[in-house]
Amino acid sequence: MPADTARTTDVAALALDYGDRLIVGTIRDLHQAVTSRAFRATRVIGSQVPESLHDAAVTSVYGAISGLLRLSSGSIRALSTKGVGRPIESSRRGRLIVAAVNGLIGDELRMLDDPQAITMSIRVDGEDIPATGWPLAEAFRGATSHPVVFLHGLCENDESWSNSAEKWGTTYSQRVVAETDGTPVMLRYNTGLHISENGKHLDTLLQQLVASWPVAVTRITLVGHSMGGLVVRAATNHATASGQTWQHLVRDVVCLGTPHAGANLEKVAHIGSRLLRFWPESAPFSSILESRSSGIVDLRHGYITQDEWEGQDLTEQWGLDRIAAAPLPQAEYHFVAATLGASQGHPLSAVLGDLLVHFSSATGVGRTGAIVDGARFEYLPSAHHFALLNHPQVGDWLVTWLNARTRTMRALPAAPRQA
Repeated sequence: MPADTARTTDVAALALDYGDRLIVGTIRDLHQAVTSRAFRATRVIGSQVPESLHDAAVTSVYGAISGLLRLSSGSIRALSTKGVGRPIESSRRGRLIVAAVNGLIGDELRMLDDPQAITMSIRVDGEDIPATGWPLAEAFRGATSHPVVFLHGLCENDESWSNSAEKWGTTYSQRVVAETDGTPVMLRYNTGLHISENGKHLDTLLQQLVASWPVAVTRITLVGHSMGGLVVRAATNHATASGQTWQHLVRDVVCLGTPHAGANLEKVAHIGSRLLRFWPESAPFSSILESRSSGIVDLRHGYITQDEWEGQDLTEQWGLDRIAAAPLPQAEYHFVAATLGASQGHPLSAVLGDLLVHFSSATGVGRTGAIVDGARFEYLPSAHHFALLNHPQVGDWLVTWLNARTRTMRALPAAPRQA
């Protein structure tokens, strides 16, 4: 087992760290705000002794609690370095926990070099597969020349695509194998990082995949759920700007519930954190909302390039200025939107969309018009955001799009393979 394997002890230590910072810190600041108001009367009569005595006692108590949590966290981390604790990724539930934690604070985990920080990789059966010749050949025996790459959304992982598999009896990857000429490739990545950074990582990974794939690649399909669709667009944009070639093989880009114009829930969180600052008693809770990751903040307006956020305090600004990112001219873009209501005009649909993403954002319509010119969209009524990860109607559309392009596209030369 590698020395840097994340263990249950690492998870426990991280929980204690955040318990100290967010829970104890919030309660302490709230206590201070409430008592500060309560002691106004004693200040009026010129005596600050009761307040001083209270503050000294409270500081001592909270300091002791905080110190105990920090000591416990350090002790548990020391046990982890000695191999104590079960590897957290040895179970499906553990892998889901790691994915969720990365979505919430993945940028901080990466900065601290925490073993729970996810590195973007190809995944097969819950394991990372290096994007090199022999590992790919072993993992993808019988691979075709058409990789169909799947990218999950915020706080999800490669196994999220099998949601409701028991209900529907199949998954998108199974249908791709059975009904198309494609070979499904599942990826996992740290969703707490900036979308633009994950786009760069995806660009690099796809360069490696095309160079080392068991057979010459003649076509690529990219499928992204939620944030994954933005990462796909960030990757193709970065590849074009940096003069790469793999993006010329992309024939279809499929975005499922992707917040191209931003996610309502992140906008609500932003407004909530600003409103909580107005009152001393509620200000401590603002710090909880403001501790969300860079990836979550990017979702406010669907940022896909570094220039859209670099040098800005995104907790203070709406950041409505967007930078145009040209779509791939040879690719067809398919946007799938869902709504909770049974029709677009239903009150639930108009207000909540699919619960997390509004209908217009998922179909790529921004304040000034279409974000991706020529994109086609499909509509799935009476469905929530996560239903798009595995739904028979979406599966039908995906198979139809892949097969339609197979029949109509001309044979194109394979991408040059690296020596």
